[in-house]
Amino acid sequence: MDKFMQDFIKRNLPQFIDNFDVIITNEKEEKYKITAKDAVVTVEASNYICACNGIYEYLKEYCNIQYSWCGTFSFDLKELKMFDGVFEKTIDQHFRVYLNYCTLDYSMCWWDFARWEKEIDFMAMNGINMPLTPIGSEAVWYETLQEFNFTKEEALGFISGPAFWAWQLMTNIDSYISPKSEEYVYNRLELGKKIIERCVEFGMQPIQQGFSGHVPTLLKEKYPNAAILMQRGWCLYPKTAQLDPLDKLFLDFGKVFLEKTEKLIGNYHYIACDPFHEGTPPKNTKEYLCKVGQVIDKLYKDFDEKSVWVMQAWTMHEEIVNAVPKDRILLLDLNSEKAVLNPKVSGYDVVSGMLHNFGGKNAMQGKLEKHCENKYLTSKEKGANVVGSGMFMEGIDQNPVIYDLQFELLTAQHKIDIDKWLDKYITRRYGKYNEKIRHAWDILLKTCYKDDGYEENEVGSTLAARPQLMPKRTGPCCVSKVYYDTKEFEKAADLFISVADEFENSRGYQYDLCDMVRQCFSNRFYDNQKQFSKYFKFLQRKKCEKIAQTQLELLLDMDSFISCRSEMTLAKWICDAHNLAKSEEEKKYFDFNARTLITLWGDINGSTSALYDYSWREWSGLIKEYYYKRWEMFYDYALDCLKNHKLYVYKNGNNYAQREKYKSFTFGKKLNKFELEWGKTYSEYEYPKNRNVVPEAKYYCEKWNF
Repeated sequence: MDKFMQDFIKRNLPQFIDNFDVIITNEKEEKYKITAKDAVVTVEASNYICACNGIYEYLKEYCNIQYSWCGTFSFDLKELKMFDGVFEKTIDQHFRVYLNYCTLDYSMCWWDFARWEKEIDFMAMNGINMPLTPIGSEAVWYETLQEFNFTKEEALGFISGPAFWAWQLMTNIDSYISPKSEEYVYNRLELGKKIIERCVEFGMQPIQQGFSGHVPTLLKEKYPNAAILMQRGWCLYPKTAQLDPLDKLFLDFGKVFLEKTEKLIGNYHYIACDPFHEGTPPKNTKEYLCKVGQVIDKLYKDFDEKSVWVMQAWTMHEEIVNAVPKDRILLLDLNSEKAVLNPKVSGYDVVSGMLHNFGGKNAMQGKLEKHCENKYLTSKEKGANVVGSGMFMEGIDQNPVIYDLQFELLTAQHKIDIDKWLDKYITRRYGKYNEKIRHAWDILLKTCYKDDGYEENEVGSTLAARPQLMPKRTGPCCVSKVYYDTKEFEKAADLFISVADEFENSRGYQYDLCDMVRQCFSNRFYDNQKQFSKYFKFLQRKKCEKIAQTQLELLLDMDSFISCRSEMTLAKWICDAHNLAKSEEEKKYFDFNARTLITLWGDINGSTSALYDYSWREWSGLIKEYYYKRWEMFYDYALDCLKNHKLYVYKNGNNYAQREKYKSFTFGKKLNKFELEWGKTYSEYEYPKNRNVVPEAKYYCEKWNF
């Protein structure tokens, strides 16, 4: 076994370093073959990715391992199981693509290389061979702009902060909470290089950042004759500048950008580029868009004949795609709805994807049975030119069952039987099979994980919504309504608690019990608020006062309970941000980024934000410090209106995404002032530790009659 695989085993299964023998065959067909005899697991695989995937699949199949971000992100294994015969697999999907731009910020923006190293190992175990790797591109922009007459200060001012860089790469924003020193830029570069180099060591094919024409507004002053269009503001944010791809400066600028990328990070041939992503082309004619496709393809081909243009199908223009030769473009169909069966892009290589989560929100939700269909397989059967599968969630660290299933589908050649799969999942997740837990999962399949009655990704939270009598939405893309019978859901939690004595030492059980009780709290808040709204309209002050008191007590109890799990705490998010910083000043800068992203998203200067609460999290600390305070203010205001016979005047929103303006009202201004002040608050937190969930779960479930 070579040193690279030895190091992989040492990082992940150090107690079994002498029990694995890995042979890399370098065959073109991707496959692995495993035998396990006489205390040695022999892995024969085409490449490193297949070997790592084979090892993990063996551990799942024979050692009942469940490895996930949520409670089980290390191997708890005492022995390797031997077996007769051969365990083998051939992988049909040529590309197994991983990450959405948004994931890099909603979940990963505070990761150091140690955390990335763990994730890259995890990627390899799940067969991923094509990750999105734009970290470090801040330095590319920084140096490129200086080649076009920008000062260092001007170039730095174009770069958005670490929690918002993803949206600048998608051309939605720029110059947003910019860093103060170039040291930050080169620290990001150092991290990005380590990430991409490790991915390449594994044999992964990185997707690097390309140039699509998004430039600083200041470029118009420096090159007044260039055709630069001001894009409409994305989600009510300031307008951004788009350099027309047909202008000569486009090729000149793009060439320098790509050369800087190669110099600073390397060139790995696959280049991400989404022209006019959620923006407006200077002209919207077929002829114009066709020329745009030809020019961008020329930019990449002149730079590197082996280059392949990688484009999200999310906002693609078919005319641009059709102008590019079929062997020079790869379409990423993030949710398997835009391209896989689109006749206008028929014949182009496409990756069939899954997009389960918006914003990193942590409601228990997802169409579990629908995911079993295997989009890659069904799309292929219908004649689409599908060359791979992908996972494009906006955030991770939630709903482990959805991702365990989806990771399996990345390399699966068949549809999945949900009943058989769940039986195995229960055994792997909790250490052994149990009928009561299986019954609980049957309830979950009929409630939070059912397939109908809601839009996946659009599940909201009433308690995390900016308060009003009955919030309709939390963020702009999620409905705060609970779409299932909350009492039925509570039966699943009750079944889980009933087997606590048997499963208390299971890490998967500990996490899932906490998550289910968290969801019970959240659902109860929703049910109670419906009652508050009803009684308020009938001017029943005493009943409203009682419900308000109950709601505030519930929020504090929920906050205390969730603190059992470090993964569900604001403290972890903030501590990770602080730990990544290189100075006290940078800690405060990162802290502000971290707070802003998960609350207002914007409004840093008191201006209107369309995306407030988009990335809500039912986290300990965030509930007590932020959501509780907002609801306390709201109840004080609403009850005062009832008590003193005042007219209740309050609308919640900004006239965007069905959320009406609120800042023109006195209470709305007061609420917004609190939100802005909280985002600018700097606090040191103790890094959270996990503690036994069971005693508190029993206590709170009895107290609240879950």
